[in-house]
This record gives sequence, structure tokens and C-alpha cells, in this order.
Amino acid sequence: MDEFIQEGKYASHETLKGYAHSWQTLSLLMQEVITSGMYVPELLPDENQPVLLVVIKEATVLKAKSLHREAPEVLISIATHTGESVRDDDEGYYADYWRQAAGTIQLIDCAEHAVFWLPLPAVETWEPYRFSGYGTPFDALSAPLPVFQHLAFVLKPEQAQPELGTTIYLKSII
Repeated sequence: MDEFIQEGKYASHETLKGYAHSWQTLSLLMQEVITSGMYVPELLPDENQPVLLVVIKEATVLKAKSLHREAPEVLISIATHTGESVRDDDEGYYADYWRQAAGTIQLIDCAEHAVFWLPLPAVETWEPYRFSGYGTPFDALSAPLPVFQHLAFVLKPEQAQPELGTTIYLKSII
């Protein structure tokens, strides 16, 4: 019985360490999004320009007060703005249509969520990165720039840089 308890304790400790490292990384990433990201709806990228889209779901004061119960959901993807927006100044409603993968367009409400975008780094800025988190290590790309330095982008063989549908991982501080 003691062997099972010790094994469970070890697994719990390892999992909590992983969470702690990920939350630290996510905290740094959020700080950089605030200072380096372009705030939507204030500024939009050119139509169909691939960008890094960062959406913090339900970013409200009430949500901030309940972080001890529920962590925020953060969506990070390569996306393009479709050129279509909904703006209602009287109601304070601002929403934009974003393409996040081939055939996938999503309406994102800027009043309900915190929405930011960053231009993708130039091709020569990307650096190889060996992702060695839990599971089998794999090769990816990262960039030594705010926000991008915390992310690992997994490319398909024919890709030179991240594009719509690219898998993105959070690099953990270890």
C-alpha cells in the first residue's frame, strides 16, 4: 500500500511542477503580449496577413477575481483576419472574423475576450528548437522575440515557417 501512495505522491509532484512551470511561462507570455501585442479592435492586421493571434477568453474583472477557482483559457494560433468586422459603438460591441485553419473561420468578440495579434517574425529570425517536454522529444521552431520565445512551432515537412493550422506548444521554464 505504501508503494502505491509513494508512486501517487511522486506523480502528483511531477504534475504540479509541470503546471507551475507552464503557469510561469504563461505569465511571462501574457506580460509580453500586453507590451508587444497589437490590441484588437484598436489595430487590425492587413486582410489575409498571417499573424500570431492571442485570445484570452472571458477577460473580465469578474473572471480575474475568480482565478483561484478557474484558470483563464488562452488560445494561441496562427490566423488571418478575413477583413470582416462588426462594430457597434452604441452598444460597445466589437467582433472580428478570423481564419485559423483552412475552412475554419471564427467570430471573436473583442468585448468579451482580450484579443491581441503580433506579426510573424521574418523567415531568417526563426531558430531550431528541440522540444523535450513530457513524451517523445521533437524538433520545432522558436524565435528570440517577445511572446514567440515562449512558444514552439511544429512545422510540416514542406513548411519554411509557421502558417495557418501550425501546432503550437508552450515552452516551459525548467
